[in-house]
Amino acid sequence: MNSFETKRLLFRSFEWSDLDRLAEISADAETSRYVGDGQPLSRELTRQWIENSRENVERHGYGTGAVLLRDSGRMIGWSGIARPEEGGEEILYGLYREHWGQGYGTELLAGLLAWAWRELALGELRATVHRKNDASVRMLESAGFVLADDRYDDDPNTLLYISLPPARMV
Repeated sequence: MNSFETKRLLFRSFEWSDLDRLAEISADAETSRYVGDGQPLSRELTRQWIENSRENVERHGYGTGAVLLRDSGRMIGWSGIARPEEGGEEILYGLYREHWGQGYGTELLAGLLAWAWRELALGELRATVHRKNDASVRMLESAGFVLADDRYDDDPNTLLYISLPPARMV
């Protein structure tokens, strides 16, 4: 099942009713600065993202989805696991900027890793991050991710981090 909970957050598959809020979040320039090509997404691209995510959940049993505050049900971002064409599961996460600096990112990452390893029994996980995204780099390193490539895909701004399930981290 494409869902998990933490103390303050709920992750679940995208629903079509998420389109307006996800479009609002992904259209914010500051929130999108280090995501993909750094450009905000149009409503149409956001709709396509939801469609692709729902298809991936059907096909693989997991994918990306909505991150909600448990107490209010308000969507504050997205997260999940993608399967890029170049191979290997990759974790994704992003929070609307009004929720930065409150520990949600660290909590979300811990929940995402526990879900990936305990529930999904996945192995190595990857994460790509823009080298100037200091907060995300700190989160990944604090969670045990190790820098594997400092010019991923020949891009001087993209870092590739790798993490193994706890039993294999010795």
